[in-house]
Amino acid sequence: MIKGLIPALCCMATVLAHPAGAQSGRISETRDSFQFSLNGVPVTIERKGRSCPSDCIQPMQAVRGVATIGELELLDFLEIFVASGKGLLIDARLPQGFASGTVPGAVNVPEATLRPDNPYRDDLLSALGVRGGDFSGAFDLVLFGGGADDAQAVSALRSLSDSGYPADKLKYYRGGVQAWTALGLSLASGQ
Repeated sequence: MIKGLIPALCCMATVLAHPAGAQSGRISETRDSFQFSLNGVPVTIERKGRSCPSDCIQPMQAVRGVATIGELELLDFLEIFVASGKGLLIDARLPQGFASGTVPGAVNVPEATLRPDNPYRDDLLSALGVRGGDFSGAFDLVLFGGGADDAQAVSALRSLSDSGYPADKLKYYRGGVQAWTALGLSLASGQ
């Protein structure tokens, strides 16, 4: 009975996943769509609405060695690291995104400020506890952006990693503001 039900559900999900009038977009920089076969029935997964390259779905692991965390781990980080002054929660979006609402306790450090071509990056790293290339006093950081299709946090993490920031002091909250609000969690107004 279940075997016969799966193709029917599969087709039903396909119909529901394709809203009328929605524009097709890339899933990621390397993938337009995804196809597989389920019990001999071809299934295609496409992306409607938001489009890549500007809104590419990001990988679960942003940078080798950097842990990806969920909401409960983020709450623990706020309680253990941020509240004690040993860590920072960083919203890597542009200031207007931050101002529209952010995770409580977050500070705004736009991704572009962490790029190697920013002449003030060393000053910013110093504010994060890095002293003359010594990362032993660096803050523990959790970075996030708008959501799973926002590349700003991933880019910021890569820039930090390339600067020598230890992977064990970095974490990635992939869900970002979209997942946070989808779960009904409180937002703070970014200032």
